[in-house]
Amino acid sequence: MARKKRALFMTVGTGFKDNQKSLAHGLMCSIVSKDPDLICFFGSKKSKSTIDTLKQIFNESNDENFDDYFETEFIENDNIDEFKDYFFEFKSKILELENDYKIIIDYTSGTKTMTMSAAFASMIFRKELFFVSGKRENGIVVKGTEECVPQNLYQVYDELMINKIKDLFNNNRFEAGKVLVDEIIDTNEDKEVFSKLFNAYYYFDSVNHEKALEVFDIKEFQKAWPDLTKQFQLNIKALNIMNTFNQNSSNGPAEHNLKKYYMLASILNNTRRREDENKFDDAVARLYRSLELIAQIRLSKEYGIDSSNVDIDVLRQNNIDEDYLSEINISDEIKFGLTADYELLAQLNDDLGDFYLENKNQIRNILKFRNNSILAHGFDSCSKKEYDEFSVIVLKAANLLHKDMEKFIEETKFPILL
Repeated sequence: MARKKRALFMTVGTGFKDNQKSLAHGLMCSIVSKDPDLICFFGSKKSKSTIDTLKQIFNESNDENFDDYFETEFIENDNIDEFKDYFFEFKSKILELENDYKIIIDYTSGTKTMTMSAAFASMIFRKELFFVSGKRENGIVVKGTEECVPQNLYQVYDELMINKIKDLFNNNRFEAGKVLVDEIIDTNEDKEVFSKLFNAYYYFDSVNHEKALEVFDIKEFQKAWPDLTKQFQLNIKALNIMNTFNQNSSNGPAEHNLKKYYMLASILNNTRRREDENKFDDAVARLYRSLELIAQIRLSKEYGIDSSNVDIDVLRQNNIDEDYLSEINISDEIKFGLTADYELLAQLNDDLGDFYLENKNQIRNILKFRNNSILAHGFDSCSKKEYDEFSVIVLKAANLLHKDMEKFIEETKFPILL
């Protein structure tokens, strides 16, 4: 397989009359070592004299003429102290050539601005970077001692990327984070563990608890972030509970109810994450589902009532008033919505039913937020104030459902990367 063509980018300074030849010798060392198919010189108008000296040295030592042997291009920019200008020159040329050439960058000579621009370009676009060094006398590399010294700035780039990736994780931007993880180059171990982390919590956040548990590598997570060991352990405990106890398992009612409590807690944390992102319509929609789920769990656990398919006989077994039953539209499948669930709990003299009656007007007003939302039946957008009001009600109801609800919420809370 033929090697990919090489393009050598070189920053070129002017030097002084007494050291320009030494400077040119250093650049020639770079050219001979890398054997490029294309040389792109970056410099000012004055840099051309250094390039002329370089060509002269080559022509004196070889049978072929430099311009016949090498394809060259001179990118001239006299704004030698403008970082932005030189960086843009490097960026433009890299984007132009990188599909056809392997680009390597020599930043041996040139102004500080030129060499810094070259270094930044190599880091951001992940190109090989080096400079020519050797034994020095009076600050000048002695002819014959030159050597190309590679510089690896990828680790610096990766460190910047990792900080950004952590920020994305902490702000629940799991999909964006997964994309950015692929940009990590040198730190392969970091890349792998971050990829696992984002996948696990992406599925957790998407309420795909089965897939989240499947990819949750707690040993790797604890090794990478030992200070978060406790939260990882709580999270995997919650995921195990939410996955182990399903409708087809042999576990008893207590285990099935435990799963429901954790599911509710997970949704409440999901709600908070949407609120953190200022997605108040999403957050309110999840609060509505949480309030609905609270009533469904209580009806099922304490009274054996499935509000998605209400059995009139089960209602009679719970001594529901016949006048109340007469108002129910009897059909093959009776479904209760949120309000009907809480009214039924009130008929059962349940504390959640009492809570509903005590806060009935406020709850009905709050439900209008959700019903008028663009994500429900209306065209309005929910506000932070409306979310906060709804959240207070839902959390009160959740704590009435189970005294340990705050514990369940803590165990399904996502960690914060520092």
